[in-house]
Amino acid sequence: MDQELLRRTIAMVSPMSDEVWVASAGFFKPKTLRKKEFFLRQGEVCKYIGFVQKGYTRLFYNLAQEEVTKDFNTEGSFCGSYASFITNTPARFNVVAMEPLELLLISKENLLNLTEQYMPWQKFLRIAMEGMFIAKENRETLFLTATPEERYLELLQRRPDWVKRIPLKYLASYLGMAPETLSRIRAR
Repeated sequence: MDQELLRRTIAMVSPMSDEVWVASAGFFKPKTLRKKEFFLRQGEVCKYIGFVQKGYTRLFYNLAQEEVTKDFNTEGSFCGSYASFITNTPARFNVVAMEPLELLLISKENLLNLTEQYMPWQKFLRIAMEGMFIAKENRETLFLTATPEERYLELLQRRPDWVKRIPLKYLASYLGMAPETLSRIRAR
């Protein structure tokens, strides 16, 4: 499986020499999943972080009789439960392939080895964590301060690809509203 997308994604944040990349590339292992196949189930420990090469995942919680969508991971992003991965504790949510999925996997041991050996990996991981924290804070702010229509309009501006690609019921769940509410907002 080609690793060029992974290299470009990392280089946007933390450029690395060909020597460092060649030494790093072997730590990533390819994996494919069929549509609806789970990368991670709620209650399991996340042993690998996956880089999405093709397809997308949906992250969701099983709550009583309902699935609540937490997030999506599309091409060029990472998937898994970072908290579970780092602390070796059960994941609190599921990660499922929504399309046929091509991933590059790395274990905790290998990721930590890369960050200890190579400064570009330290920088990449730090900036990636900062980005995750900022995205989480922004999402919390939207949920606490914005109307359902404002949340949809923000998503439309920030991720128009999601609006075209992801089924309405999952987008509605992600936005914290009923599918019927999202349908009415979209019709306006």
